[in-house]
Amino acid sequence: MAQAAKSAPKGLEGVVAASTAISLVQDDRLIYRGYSIDDLVGHAEYEEVAYLLLNGDLPDRSQLRDFKAELVRHRPLSPFVRDLLAEMSEHATAMDVLRTAASALSAEDPEQGDNSQAAEYRKSIRLTAKLPTMLAAYIRRRRGEQPIPQEPSLGHAANFAHMTWGEKPHPRAAEIMNAAFILQAEHGMNASTFTARVVAGTEADMHAAVAAAFAALKGPLHGGATDGTMRLLDEIGTPEHVEAFVDRAIERKYKFSGFGHRVYLTADPRAKHLRRFASELARDRQGPRYFEIQEALVRAIAERRPKMSPAAAAKVNVVNVDYYAATTYTYLGIPADLGTSIFALGRIAGWCAHIMEQHGDNRLIRPESEYTGPTGKTWVPIAER
Repeated sequence: MAQAAKSAPKGLEGVVAASTAISLVQDDRLIYRGYSIDDLVGHAEYEEVAYLLLNGDLPDRSQLRDFKAELVRHRPLSPFVRDLLAEMSEHATAMDVLRTAASALSAEDPEQGDNSQAAEYRKSIRLTAKLPTMLAAYIRRRRGEQPIPQEPSLGHAANFAHMTWGEKPHPRAAEIMNAAFILQAEHGMNASTFTARVVAGTEADMHAAVAAAFAALKGPLHGGATDGTMRLLDEIGTPEHVEAFVDRAIERKYKFSGFGHRVYLTADPRAKHLRRFASELARDRQGPRYFEIQEALVRAIAERRPKMSPAAAAKVNVVNVDYYAATTYTYLGIPADLGTSIFALGRIAGWCAHIMEQHGDNRLIRPESEYTGPTGKTWVPIAER
């Protein structure tokens, strides 16, 4: 009896690609190594969450002190990396700069090529420490300003705010950046994490796998929804224009940036935290009524979903993490096109944890493919073609 033909699920939807102890992603539920994201974002510092992801549990007081000290020690950049940033920052995007600089760090890493758990843990600390310094330097150079050094007394998020804005960051910048880094630190087998694990599965080193993850995150179907959301809000203009805009958009099959998720079917558990920040920051904000537009847009789409086709309705099933991140960052003075790079500052801990987990129990990731081309062709000499 002939075997039934395999049918490959598009986008590997529903396929379990790996076993992991790092995070659980379910509808309206996100857990980091046993801890609910709601509990962590309400109480933890990002350094505690990074430690949790890399080590398996939250640190005690002395462990946290030592972990923070290591992050502070590795924040500064070498002249080689500083010069690279200076050369690239004038023309390149933030994601291209971070990807290239993170890869370049391998050239000066003292444990380059060592994939042992201990060496990779130290690499994880160095990468987590240096990425905010890189991005802050890029942001300042893009504004025509010189980078400023770290402040060792400040924590991870507060120091990023200091290096980005100097002496006068938004009064809530450190608090909100800390929460955003935690919310974005890990998210299961998403495209960039899966990419990192595929590369790590070849026994490539951590810097190679992280560079590949950056490349995957740059794509607008994975990262990039923050600037898309702000373009959407600017196109709508005012809350009063929302209803008519949505009706026209549905007719022409417009893609609503910041809406939809493959796993979260009723709610993205991260979005409510960023919605709260956006709502609070909007009260003191002059200018376009972005948050009001967002709220009206959510209501208008929800009212129209029952009349949409199942495929169209699935694409706007929830507001995702990027929807309110877009306005939150805008209210803090962060340009919308930097949203994905901010995302990467939090996600680096999750990427590194997955790379360590892959290397710890490795097998080359090599799925099958479903061939849909012809068979049975025979060679024809070029003179007869």
